[in-house]
Amino acid sequence: MNDLRTAAINQSLQRTISRARLGKYLVATDENLDAAIGLYERNTRLSEALYTTLQGLEICLRNSIDYEMSAVYGCDWLTNGKPPLQQDAHMAIQDAIAKLGNPKQGDIVAELKFSFWVGLLAQRYDASLWRNALHKGFKAKTGKKRKDVHGRMNALRRFRNRVAHHEPIFGSALQMHAEALEAIEWMCLDTHAWVSACSRFNEVYNS
Repeated sequence: MNDLRTAAINQSLQRTISRARLGKYLVATDENLDAAIGLYERNTRLSEALYTTLQGLEICLRNSIDYEMSAVYGCDWLTNGKPPLQQDAHMAIQDAIAKLGNPKQGDIVAELKFSFWVGLLAQRYDASLWRNALHKGFKAKTGKKRKDVHGRMNALRRFRNRVAHHEPIFGSALQMHAEALEAIEWMCLDTHAWVSACSRFNEVYNS
């Protein structure tokens, strides 16, 4: 038991966290409430430690895509109408502009959600955006196929959302952290090395 917890505190936490939210932790610990809350605490530490890598991934992805799209469609590609974007992408861009007021290109890039950038790697853009521009952003180590890049990024998007919504990730954290670092490596070897050095995930995982 954590030194800061007593049986009475555990009962209070079971109420405030909720037994439903503790469900997967209780299953993993054979319904031992103290062990389940301990695992919940570990899950929190792992989620915190993942921040550096997930931040690095998301920022690297959006700026790598922006770089390649700018080279082909112009530095204002988000608003100039040149790339063949689908309606949902246009709507996301317009929503970002409306929220920001009178933004510069960099402001829009930063405002758009991770799902927007992952969506640009989808099958529907294979013959257009991918072949014309985006494939160039994923050759830092070896050339990657669009379906593999999209599949990886979409899985990491779902994982990122689980972390952001405080869901159990203790069973998949190690693998997904490695896959996030590898995905960064596809885009930039130097960024991969930097994020790897900054991340405390392995230290926390092994503690």
